[in-house]
Amino acid sequence: MDRFLEAGLNLNVISAFGRKVRAVHDPAAEVRALVAGRLEGVEALFSANLASPVGIVREIGDFVSEGEGKRVRPTLHLLCSSLCKYDGEDDVLIATVLEFIHSATLIHDDVIDEARTRRGRESINERWGNSVTVLFGDYMLAKAMEMALRVGSLAVMERLADVTLRMTEGEMLQTRYVGRIDLTEVEYLDLVERKTAALFACCCELAGILAGVGEKRLAALRRYGLQLGLAFQVVDDLLDYTGDAATLGKPAASDLREGKVTLALIGQLEEGSGEARDLAERIMAQGRPDMPEISRLSSLLRNSGAIARTYEKARAYAECAARELDIFDDSPSRSALQSLPDLLLFRVR
Repeated sequence: MDRFLEAGLNLNVISAFGRKVRAVHDPAAEVRALVAGRLEGVEALFSANLASPVGIVREIGDFVSEGEGKRVRPTLHLLCSSLCKYDGEDDVLIATVLEFIHSATLIHDDVIDEARTRRGRESINERWGNSVTVLFGDYMLAKAMEMALRVGSLAVMERLADVTLRMTEGEMLQTRYVGRIDLTEVEYLDLVERKTAALFACCCELAGILAGVGEKRLAALRRYGLQLGLAFQVVDDLLDYTGDAATLGKPAASDLREGKVTLALIGQLEEGSGEARDLAERIMAQGRPDMPEISRLSSLLRNSGAIARTYEKARAYAECAARELDIFDDSPSRSALQSLPDLLLFRVR
């Protein structure tokens, strides 16, 4: 694992399950190709629904559209729709709704965190201020629900309402956890489940609802998304210590400088590392991206095995996720979904 980490998490070196990954130029492209046409529909619908006769809404909407993300959640939903043999058109609509919800939560997060950048460029709150940014996040959530109503499914609306509530609860919980050096693994994982994994689970389960699959398959989709979301966020948090700031589009140790303690550090602190505690407290207190303490803490977590152990936990979640799909017929979509852990676990941004 150490050799793998030193290789910069190169997907062509090793997979999440300890197997070599086939060397290709862009492994994610093969997955995206399965839903490429429908993803284009998502992009068009995303931009169209940010258009507005209100100038300030249109101005920020254009800015959001230009800052295209990875579209992980729409891709996940569309792949699950194919897995469930859905043959309608509402999967593109719901995929867009899910991206609206995700984007809205990021916008609100940036206000709460006082973030100055997002995806390598100026954040909305940095450019337009907190008041307008909060209102625009609210606008996106309202627009998401308006769009979802077009499906005409109470089950879909109930699921979207539930996940939005859980994500909001998670954000509120996190405000209580900021600056807490004694955060436990149980508290951390509960927070991750609410803020990230719940939406992954919703992406998958909504595909099953649209396709009308049975309860066993719905439950399997839900568990798959939940486990995948946990793996995704654990690795995302690790990139705060292992990733390149230019690639990530944000400075190193951003989470810790904002007072957010994540899994690798929790494990190190639970082993009674006084040096790690001292470094973490200084980083949280001073919050400068150029602090030498950041490099020292990253080295400490790497050399102690804390980072490798955390990746092992993420890998366990990924393995559980992949097994959940065995209930479905073999298909290109199932293969792609079972390969997603490799793409999400060992990424550099």
